[in-house]
Amino acid sequence: MPKTAATTTDARRAESQGAQERRVAAGVLASDNDNPNPSPDATSDPVTVFEALTAKYGLRVVKWDISVLEPELRESYVAHYLEQKGDRIFAIPVGQDPRSSLSALNLLLAHQEVAPV
Repeated sequence: MPKTAATTTDARRAESQGAQERRVAAGVLASDNDNPNPSPDATSDPVTVFEALTAKYGLRVVKWDISVLEPELRESYVAHYLEQKGDRIFAIPVGQDPRSSLSALNLLLAHQEVAPV
């Protein structure tokens, strides 16, 4: 496969994922504020969206120093979700880019079927 084809596919996937994140974020922020039309500025800030989603789903965010992992694990670690004694924990690496954290959170919410609290 030519390198440009992979790059194009990756770019389309990123655009699609970004659009999905904005839709999810807009819904969360609108429902939290009883506002059907949230500000586009609020939905473009990944930190604001991440905080709104973790609050809505009752997730405790733990920032983990992944330097203790083996190098091959450290390179591929993005996030982890677990439930322990009723506590919902979302672990992300210390210093992770906010957009990467938001993407990982959106994947979790879409595929793990975590319900809002």
